Amino acid sequence: MKRSQLVVLLLFIALVVILFVDFDVKGDIPTAPKKKLPNQPGIVLTFDDDYVDTWYNAEKELRAYNWKATFFICKYSAFTPEQKEKLHYLQNMGHDIAGHGYNHENAVKYAAQYGIDTYIKNEILPLKEIMRKDGFDIKSFAYPDGARNSQLDKRLLKYFDFIRGTTYGELRPDAQYCYYENKRVIYGLGIDEDYEQFNLEYYKSLLLYAKKHNKIVIFYGHKTVDKVNDRLETPIGLLKQLCAFAIENNLKFYSVDDLKNLEK
Repeated sequence: MKRSQLVVLLLFIALVVILFVDFDVKGDIPTAPKKKLPNQPGIVLTFDDDYVDTWYNAEKELRAYNWKATFFICKYSAFTPEQKEKLHYLQNMGHDIAGHGYNHENAVKYAAQYGIDTYIKNEILPLKEIMRKDGFDIKSFAYPDGARNSQLDKRLLKYFDFIRGTTYGELRPDAQYCYYENKRVIYGLGIDEDYEQFNLEYYKSLLLYAKKHNKIVIFYGHKTVDKVNDRLETPIGLLKQLCAFAIENNLKFYSVDDLKNLEK
């Protein structure tokens, strides 16, 4: 075989090999996984206790913002059929229904007097069961009065994906504890009008810090009202301004249950 013919033959063989690899083997070659995009900074709005009637009204007023909230329920055994229907409505609108104790007992005081096992037996298990029967699978829990300790956290995390405590005061945004930090114990900052840190501009500064540093701010309130007349009341006007500010700054609304699906 002449040298020129050998060269042509070798080139032909090389071409066949390339085509074979490209069309028949290429699919079996592992490719590098796509890099996940960072989680979108955002806001978690949570509300405690049994004010389902006022939350139902707030949902009507805030629906235009396409908001999302998590409602931590206590004293569910006293709910009327109408209130249960309203709670189902909130769930159907995309909000998260969570737990706040069967009788709203202070967990630290109760456990110190009767033991953690008794607290779980009387405050956690009955709440999960009675709400499960009505179609509410509660996956997170907020401590009544924000009272918690590490021993309670360890035990209750066997029953819930997330546990929410509380934080207080108008600290610098970089010193606050009300951000989601990829942990199952989270802390919310109060937005009821009687709290010392009640200040729309301060809340906005936390949201701007979250936007800049890719964080999620966690707030909590109680009874949502048009006009504040008592303790533990959150003005709907404040919520409208927070929702509008979040949208303006491209901050996402999250429920507590959403947090488990975020990139770690």
